Amino acid sequence: MSKKRNRSPAKAARDISRRLLPSTLLDLPLRHLSLGADLAQRLAVRQLATVGDLLALPADNKTSLADTDIEGVQQALARALHDGLCQVGLEAQHADWTTARAQLEAQLQEPERRLFGALLGLDGAPSTRPAIARQLGLSMLQLDEQMAQLRARLLDRAAAWLGRLRYEMGRGFAAADGLLPAAELAPDSLLHSIARTSGDALLALRLCAFCFPRECHLHGASLFAISPPRFRKLLRTLPRLVAQNRLPLAVDELVAVLAAEGLQVQRQVLLHLLRSQLRITITNDTTAGEICVPDPRSTTTRLADLLREIGQPISIENLVFAYRERFRRANRTSIEQRLRRSNIFVMLGPSTWSLRAWHETELAGVSALVDKVVRRICNDGRRGNVVRMLGEEQVDERTLWLVLDRMAVDPRVRMLGRGEACPAVHQKSQVLEQLLRDFRRAGGDVVLSLFVANQPRPRRRIVERLLRWNRLFVCPAPDRIDLLTNYPFNEDRLRRLMAMLHRELQERAGYAPASALKTAVDRTDLGGSWLTPELLTDLLQRHSRFEVLPGGVIARRDLHLRANLMRTVRQALRDADHPVAVADVLRARPELGEFESCLRDLLRADPLVQASETDYFSLL
Repeated sequence: MSKKRNRSPAKAARDISRRLLPSTLLDLPLRHLSLGADLAQRLAVRQLATVGDLLALPADNKTSLADTDIEGVQQALARALHDGLCQVGLEAQHADWTTARAQLEAQLQEPERRLFGALLGLDGAPSTRPAIARQLGLSMLQLDEQMAQLRARLLDRAAAWLGRLRYEMGRGFAAADGLLPAAELAPDSLLHSIARTSGDALLALRLCAFCFPRECHLHGASLFAISPPRFRKLLRTLPRLVAQNRLPLAVDELVAVLAAEGLQVQRQVLLHLLRSQLRITITNDTTAGEICVPDPRSTTTRLADLLREIGQPISIENLVFAYRERFRRANRTSIEQRLRRSNIFVMLGPSTWSLRAWHETELAGVSALVDKVVRRICNDGRRGNVVRMLGEEQVDERTLWLVLDRMAVDPRVRMLGRGEACPAVHQKSQVLEQLLRDFRRAGGDVVLSLFVANQPRPRRRIVERLLRWNRLFVCPAPDRIDLLTNYPFNEDRLRRLMAMLHRELQERAGYAPASALKTAVDRTDLGGSWLTPELLTDLLQRHSRFEVLPGGVIARRDLHLRANLMRTVRQALRDADHPVAVADVLRARPELGEFESCLRDLLRADPLVQASETDYFSLL
């Protein structure tokens, strides 16, 4: 009995703990707890492998753990206990979404319930913010205020339930490095229960995105541990870093570049966006690790692959939408131009496109009809309306477009547009041949404005366009026009000129004024006193792929100099917030000083800029 009375309180407490705690917890290996690496090493050195070993430690100062180690073990046990209790209490905490929804809506008033249902899609498809604003007759600012009030009320009245939701969202982000796909929700989680009982796989994620907008963003079928503004900035930045014409880039290097631009992104989020949004292939390299390989396909090849996936003819509107859905960016004008220029595609209607390989039999079947129409046009010796001729044959619309497609490559006729064709009896158009005769008779350059004014009124527009853009002509000086054959530039000399200027621009910053390039050309046999900066600029505008800006600035096309200049100028106009002159823009943006000669013309040509008669500019 005296022995029992003499036992120390600490030892008695340890004996009670060992009798109260289950053997499963006492035998729990410490490596299963989320301990820090240093703490786990110190415990291993002391040969402490289980929770029971910790309880068996004596209480004297020489052999007991340090206070910091005790605190670390306590926190790890608390986290493990919390996770276990959360799993135990899950079914009791509104696992049935019907019950949870009723309790959430009970905290809201009727207008708030309607807004809540529209945002989350509780009784149908979720609506966008602009659609809800139009439906409720609110401005976007008023709608955002109501959404903030609704969010605050829910977080106040259902704090425990939403706290549980937030905790599970954080655990999902931690497990998947910032990415939470709807298809990979934990089976016994509240998120999975909401998705299962509601029948909507994305409802739980939409609820998280609405309640915690500063912590996550819903995009597609995944929730990202990133705020919406940073997510939008990331989507704007990534296409520039992994452009189609760039070399493969290591993922680690891409993460470092994004961090330098203020975008710290989890690796899994980045890999998911590269694969799903930009269609970037991620491959493993033995030295560089994971690398991003940009899609090397051209726009034409992408369009052909997209049509093969769709498997049927499609309208241009739906094709542009599908291209934007797949590759994020799409320009209808550019896509339509590529469809018309490539022989891979065929037009089956006013706005319907298909792959030519799918219609080889149909195209061969209209050969007799094409030959009949072409012979009729050639026998008449004048232009004819193909649509009207085929209307007499009572053919359907699809056959009509197939005939027009075959006639476009028939050497016997020349298509004039709008369903009209004429015999191809001349290698050049009659208007162009007449212009060449007039210039031979003039024997030199003429005044452009007077020459156009002297043309018959129906021909003035086409004559002016030919003189300004056709490669047979050249402008040696302002408002002067001449034949290119009067200057020593044949095909070989033009090719040498373009190659030399390309090397010259590469040695510079990628752009230079025409006067500086003329000086470089004059050092070779291609130049001379007759080669004026205006003549050189016009030659490059007609015969090269360089970007020619007003004022005679020549730049490599891949620099996108015009677009970058206008982006900077528009920002200066936006900051000024009132009409300003070019001199004011240059004072605000001194880096634009070397482009002073072309800024005025660029601003006057920009559809987003309003210009006054006194050369003051402002954004529309």
